[in-house]
Amino acid sequence: MRAFAERRQMIRIAVRGKVTVATSTPGPSLQLVDVSVGGFAVRSAAPLPIGIATSYRFATADRKWSAFLDARVIYCKVVSLGPSTPEYLTGLAFVNVDASYAHRELMALMDHAINALSAS
Repeated sequence: MRAFAERRQMIRIAVRGKVTVATSTPGPSLQLVDVSVGGFAVRSAAPLPIGIATSYRFATADRKWSAFLDARVIYCKVVSLGPSTPEYLTGLAFVNVDASYAHRELMALMDHAINALSAS
């Protein structure tokens, strides 16, 4: 059996419910698992289509901060076959973060994720 090879190139920060995410288009509810400068991972009750790019709203749990960032679905896999429905883990990569607004909001997102981690 082949050894597991980590493909992530950036450190991810587990958010533990302190930062939320929602898609700007109709779809399943998302639970933010972790975030990095390059992307984020979510859990959902339904799969997200690979390759699709859309806007996502990130917010602190208290809703004092929020921002929209674009991301593309990179992978989606079943992680749990629970008693009634499966659960999916989806990895997304940020797109268009070179724009000054997106870069500034991405840095704010990372700051909120790190602060949420230290407050836990």
